[in-house]
Amino acid sequence: MSRYLILNTGAKMPTIGFGTYLLQGDALRSSLDYALFLGYRLIDTASSYGNEADIGQVLRDRIQSGRMKRKDVYITTKIAKTHLKRASTIRCLQKSLHDLGTSYADAVLIHTPWGVVDTGPGSDTVEFDDVHFTETWTALQSLFQDGSARSIGVSNFTVKQIEQILDNGSPPPSHLQMECHAYLAQNKLKAFCDANNIVVTAYSPLGAPAYPVDDESERERRLLSDPCIAKISERVRKTPAQVLLTFLMQRGMAVVPKSKTNDRIKENFDSTNWKLSKKDFDIIMGLDCGVKYFKFKNRTGHPEFFPQEDF
Repeated sequence: MSRYLILNTGAKMPTIGFGTYLLQGDALRSSLDYALFLGYRLIDTASSYGNEADIGQVLRDRIQSGRMKRKDVYITTKIAKTHLKRASTIRCLQKSLHDLGTSYADAVLIHTPWGVVDTGPGSDTVEFDDVHFTETWTALQSLFQDGSARSIGVSNFTVKQIEQILDNGSPPPSHLQMECHAYLAQNKLKAFCDANNIVVTAYSPLGAPAYPVDDESERERRLLSDPCIAKISERVRKTPAQVLLTFLMQRGMAVVPKSKTNDRIKENFDSTNWKLSKKDFDIIMGLDCGVKYFKFKNRTGHPEFFPQEDF
């Protein structure tokens, strides 16, 4: 199993990273420090996660103590849905870099193609912004040119939306980050990205076990409890999580699982040192049933929201 994917910029990105969504404060700092100790070198975050200052503290402590150099770690951050206008995009990355304590991010992604107005903290109101994501992309191109972003890409985009980005000049996107797991194979998007030399990162690779579901039928479709995965897990003497992560990495994707438990952080990292047989790989490919845990229902009605597309 390769430990790196090569971007269209020529840079190397680790195939397994430490996801930080929903992690905050002491729990984040402790788990991230342990992950870096084990050997994780990809950190996945976003401005909207509200945890970049905590990540920056861990990185500063390790760099200042001589245990790590900035070049040793790959940091992915994302531009929030409330900052898709060009000037706001630039300010958003500047704040992320300040909080992270670095002069550049290894990857900067547009978090979603659906711009919304910032209606204030704690507000439940969703007001769509009229900004188009191609405006955001021109800002990322500028950030790439000045070195603030070593590579640029998108998240939660469809094929049609990525095609618009590709039509928008150089550099092309290096990354697509999307929900992908054994229940959601994303074959159309993966094939498109492969054809256009775009690296794919799978978020929620374990089926979002900590994320609230909409109804009881979805609760019963928890991927980590799938009987087929359990049988393969027992046969190969690996945990269900390791089976699911290895499956995606064998498809040529990067994965960013999240955990605050040391045993699980180590378990996830150990997914890179073995491979599934073709038979077991094909069995897992057959589990694809279109289950999407992140439906973004509050974006219904946005002109760029296409819930029925394969993305």
